[in-house]
Amino acid sequence: MDHALAWARRCPPLASCASEIELRPFIEAGDLAELLAPEERATPREGERGRLGVA
Repeated sequence: MDHALAWARRCPPLASCASEIELRPFIEAGDLAELLAPEERATPREGERGRLGVA
């Protein structure tokens, strides 16, 4: 997040219109693993989302 904030501070202002930059944290599937029951984590996922580890 610090890197994104530093980048946003270097962004030139858009004088022609009102604007804002929204920064959102990047969440990985592993960050949410504690919310799933062990049985759910062990269940194989199908499709592209499953290969990425997303339910």
